[in-house]
Amino acid sequence: MVETGVDFKDELILAMQEELESALAEEKWAVVDAEGSVANAVERERRKKAMLRIVAASVRTQRLYFVVRAAIMSLINTLITLIIVGYLGSIDVVAAVFLGIFLFAVSLVVSRLFDRQIVKVSTKIVNVLSRHKRARAFVLENL
Repeated sequence: MVETGVDFKDELILAMQEELESALAEEKWAVVDAEGSVANAVERERRKKAMLRIVAASVRTQRLYFVVRAAIMSLINTLITLIIVGYLGSIDVVAAVFLGIFLFAVSLVVSRLFDRQIVKVSTKIVNVLSRHKRARAFVLENL
């Protein structure tokens, strides 16, 4: 087996795998006419559409995951910066740059610690947004 470097225990990959398995289960129960090439072309088209739905759902989930994670990281950075500036009274530019680099690393670690929860929230938000086309378009295209 070729080593791909992909962690198949990753939450995003597991979510996509569940969607793929459910779509393939639906396809398995569909009636297929094995006589003509037209039926095979229809079957291929249906499978293609199912795969595209899965890929589109995965892309939407990944985009939203990025937005949610970036929001969490910015909230962490803002809170810690406000605490430090409130304690010190003011900081100069050099201290702000070093503080920003340090806080980015801290918020990245914290957001990775809550990765599973972020993926679950992102998936739920995508499911809710699937019922509201205008809201989904705004969130996924403009944020």
